[in-house]
Amino acid sequence: MPSSRKSILVTVSWYPTKENPIAGSFFKEQCQLLARDYDITVVKLNPGTVLGVKYLLKRIGGKDISLVNIGESESLHEYECVVYRPVELAVANNIHSRVAIKRNGIAGIGSVDTEGDKKFWRKHMERLGKLLEKKFDLVYGLSAQGTAVYAMLLAETFGVPYILSEHSPFMIPGTALNDTFKMAMERADVFLAISNDKIRQVLMQNIHLKSIEYIGNMVDDDKFRFDPVPHEDKTFLIVAAHSFYKNYDLFIKTMNRLSEISRKPFRVIIAGYGANKGYSQNVDEFVKQIEGSKFSDKVEMIPSVSREEIPALYNRADAFVMTSIQEGQPVAPLEASCSGLPVFSTRCGGVEDYVDGSLGRIVGILDHEGLASYLNMFLEGEISFDGDHIHETVAGRFGKDAFMTKLTGIIGSLIG
Repeated sequence: MPSSRKSILVTVSWYPTKENPIAGSFFKEQCQLLARDYDITVVKLNPGTVLGVKYLLKRIGGKDISLVNIGESESLHEYECVVYRPVELAVANNIHSRVAIKRNGIAGIGSVDTEGDKKFWRKHMERLGKLLEKKFDLVYGLSAQGTAVYAMLLAETFGVPYILSEHSPFMIPGTALNDTFKMAMERADVFLAISNDKIRQVLMQNIHLKSIEYIGNMVDDDKFRFDPVPHEDKTFLIVAAHSFYKNYDLFIKTMNRLSEISRKPFRVIIAGYGANKGYSQNVDEFVKQIEGSKFSDKVEMIPSVSREEIPALYNRADAFVMTSIQEGQPVAPLEASCSGLPVFSTRCGGVEDYVDGSLGRIVGILDHEGLASYLNMFLEGEISFDGDHIHETVAGRFGKDAFMTKLTGIIGSLIG
């Protein structure tokens, strides 16, 4: 008997795989939650380029679109898809783009697609739609910079509305914004904003969105609870890949300074710095920096933590530290807050939407002195926090029920 559930096609550019189980894990958790109310098909969609001759052979054999099932349950169907494109088409598109921009100087646009390239992607998304062998009521592009154009074309294929969200940093205005991407953003029925800073980043591109809904990120408040594990010394935790965005240099400066000014003992846990393959860089060099730091005798290094193990990790700590340069609305401090930890962070985007004086402290992007001072005040007991209050505040705003109420309300307004 056919299901009465509405069917949603979710396009993603990050999603957990056997090779990299960490990347996009929170996208999967969101899709699993959506699958309680809707029939969800997820497609991790990646472009691939091959020489024209190889492309022709693939096209003749029907293998220029590779669609592989990577997970299946009653209402969640997961696929990985590679759409191959002739390298000659990509080169021609690039040359055309440079000429068009030089001649016309299009304000706010960094690249322009040829009509041939637009036609190529439209036809291939139509073919992908046929391969999926089902009808959809809505298309949802998770993290727009990697999915917006695909979402728009798939929505056109099925004749349905589409929504977009964005989790990655936006490019500098006028340098990389693509004309087709901008069109896809502006045609979306709703843009889901994970933070006010993300709204600012998008609007700075001269993108005129139809509708903006602030939704935030989701945190599993059943999994992340305030359940502290007894231990002697106060412990500071950072969970982050080793990327320049995460600014571990500032973290090291902060902890070195704290080691100089603190009269109280403390411990440090550094986790996840080697987990995200292809994103974490120069890990061995980073480990050497920690070994040569002033707090090397206080630190525990955990290169990778599974999603199943991470709630217990938060409960081993007393406070969460983040030193990022830029974020959307970062998942790790949200999970830490839901676990009752105060958050000590740079003003990097997203955290300032919810971290007030009762949930933590926020400092300037490069203010390691201010951050070390706040951490020392926490060690001395000059500032303190109520873990139950932190958990209840964050769960009430970003927990599963709160998140799903907002998201299903938006979806329902489009498809009933």
